Amino acid sequence: MKYCAASFLIMLLISCSSSVKEEINDTINELSLLESVSNEISYNDDYNETQNNESENSQFEGVSATEGSSAPSNCSKLIGNGPDLEWIKSVEGSVEEAHAHFIFTTNDNGYIQVGETGFLDDNSAKLLIVKTNSEGELIWKKEFGVSGHNLGNSVIEVNDGYIVTGSINKNSTIIKLDKENGTEIWLTTIDNGGTDAIEHLVEAQNGFIGVGYIDAVDENNTFYTEGKGYMTFFDLDGNKTSGKLLDVKMSHAYRISKINNDLIISGLTPGADDYALMKTNLDGEKQWIKSFGGESNDHCFAMDIANDNSIYLSGHTISGTENWDTYTMKIDQDGNKLWEKKRGNPRGFNPLYIHDEVWDLKATPDGGCIIVAGTGDEYSEYSENCEGSIDNSNTWHVYLIKYSAEGEIQWDKTYYRSDGGDWAGEAIDLTTDGGAIVAVDNSVFGFLKIAPF
Repeated sequence: MKYCAASFLIMLLISCSSSVKEEINDTINELSLLESVSNEISYNDDYNETQNNESENSQFEGVSATEGSSAPSNCSKLIGNGPDLEWIKSVEGSVEEAHAHFIFTTNDNGYIQVGETGFLDDNSAKLLIVKTNSEGELIWKKEFGVSGHNLGNSVIEVNDGYIVTGSINKNSTIIKLDKENGTEIWLTTIDNGGTDAIEHLVEAQNGFIGVGYIDAVDENNTFYTEGKGYMTFFDLDGNKTSGKLLDVKMSHAYRISKINNDLIISGLTPGADDYALMKTNLDGEKQWIKSFGGESNDHCFAMDIANDNSIYLSGHTISGTENWDTYTMKIDQDGNKLWEKKRGNPRGFNPLYIHDEVWDLKATPDGGCIIVAGTGDEYSEYSENCEGSIDNSNTWHVYLIKYSAEGEIQWDKTYYRSDGGDWAGEAIDLTTDGGAIVAVDNSVFGFLKIAPF
């Protein structure tokens, strides 16, 4: 599982989501699945790239059968009737463990997931990209960077490929891949300053606009690096044309979206104290910047734009809570907060020990949004069982919350391994059938399909 080592008090409180488990009462929905992955490994000297592809000389990549179940336990405080899971499938990387940061539903109704295999703190990390079909079956996977400090952060789809963001050898990178087989079309790596990375990007008229950070202080932290927010402009071939620092109130930019001729950028303020939200024109010239939060730390990792161009933000907070709780808000186009909601401890354990950590959200067609989190505890001195079930607080679960446009919880639900293993939700996207696909941290790249809702 994935855990972060932090260098200051805030980072001690951030738990890099492990995984997630929720027990059942009377009815158990169990899904069994077994996946085999075939791969061939080759090496590309030009970019220190390890490529893993299906081939006639492929080798079997064992992924053990996993059962998934979801339903309330005797202790839980869940609201409404959330959808069941349909299936979960997993793909390994070439190094110990794999942890995703982004998942995307592609135009062919398949899925692509981006993250790392290996770890930053021991210099074993490689950038990992996995493409599956609509049933979660592997089509191709690719790794970039020799073992070291390499990050995979996000992906977008363009007409003739996928554009992946991250960093290679502590420098910002974007990579264009062929859709059919994942072959590299081009790769750009830029030293924007110190340890730096591109977190996310959008396609613009003459290229791409990416946001992220430079001059990271806590360089091995994949969530908040204590750096400076930065914007990079690229042409259509991935060449950097210019770059600029964002406002000093934006110390780490996480997400960027384009609304007409404006850009909306979200992230964290210095010290990870509050949510940061910024509006610029397409040249990156600031129109306004706002911060949102309470008296303690508020960490913003998720943003999406609703169909009316209002802005959803989410993450987690310890402002006015007993421990880290989910923290979601809706903002209008002028930066005015319309509502905010906090929600945590859905399984009914001691809230002093439970972390509910949001890493992604998506706006939904009904004008609301759905957030994905991990919920569980990481305190060795505490462990609590749910009477009448096998659920335990230190087993992590995927946690979804569906909000209406007015901020009411329509349902929330957790998803977990029935054999007691850890799951945590790292990213989410909507699927064409009205459901969702979740990137699960289960020591590999987990693809968790949620039924239509």
